[in-house]
Amino acid sequence: MWLCVLQGEKTEMANADDSYLQLLAEYRKRDNYDSVFRSTLDNLAGKVDFSWVRSCVAFGTGSGEHEIEFIRRFMPNLRAFIAIEPDHESVKALRENFRSDPLPGVETTVVEMTAQDWNGADEPVDAALSFNTIYHVESAARQQLLQKLRTQYLTHNGVVVIIENASPITFGYIRLMHRLGYPQDNWYHDIEKEVLAAGFRLESIYDIVSTRDLSNPSEDVVKYIELLFDNKFSRELVHAVIAEIYSDPTPDVISILRKIAIFKNSP
Repeated sequence: MWLCVLQGEKTEMANADDSYLQLLAEYRKRDNYDSVFRSTLDNLAGKVDFSWVRSCVAFGTGSGEHEIEFIRRFMPNLRAFIAIEPDHESVKALRENFRSDPLPGVETTVVEMTAQDWNGADEPVDAALSFNTIYHVESAARQQLLQKLRTQYLTHNGVVVIIENASPITFGYIRLMHRLGYPQDNWYHDIEKEVLAAGFRLESIYDIVSTRDLSNPSEDVVKYIELLFDNKFSRELVHAVIAEIYSDPTPDVISILRKIAIFKNSP
């Protein structure tokens, strides 16, 4: 397997001391995505209307902070929320988040499984969220999931909200992925084509521009990169590649461009 970010395999790849959730938390300390995400939601206020949404599913939520924030901001009348997450430690953190700071009036369900193994809710839902996750799903399974969303899982006027990496090759993170053998064939541009091919209609799209500086990485940051590639590269090699790329003073090196896109089901 050339890159082990296929959903459902994250738990298998990390031992108890180096859980996926723990390593991801260390990795995220190197970027400002959380604050940029909140600013993006501020900018979307008044531009999007999800007040009609009563039910929602989210795929690959991790511990769920971004999905929960999005729901609080834009889905005031939500009554049912289903979170699909394969990593056991992330599921525990998500359930704790729901317990400590519940969504008022919302029935929450957490399902510990992969997106591609989920068979839908009892009734079609109004919205589906995939924040920085859908590219984890292998291409054929991803296209099958999109078809099921289009024809079975969503209501006839349902929406899919996707956040995905759209960074060009000049950005450091993409350079790192390429140097370690990951082909850039499932970032936002490719995902958009697949969603449209499944029969959805693009309603709106916005940029999310953040930074991620991996220079002088901690051991946990390096372990996270190793984990993404099924530990097939030595720690020394990953260190060396990061050092080479992030010694480049070009500002683009630490930039990350994501797209947040809203797609509508087309009856």
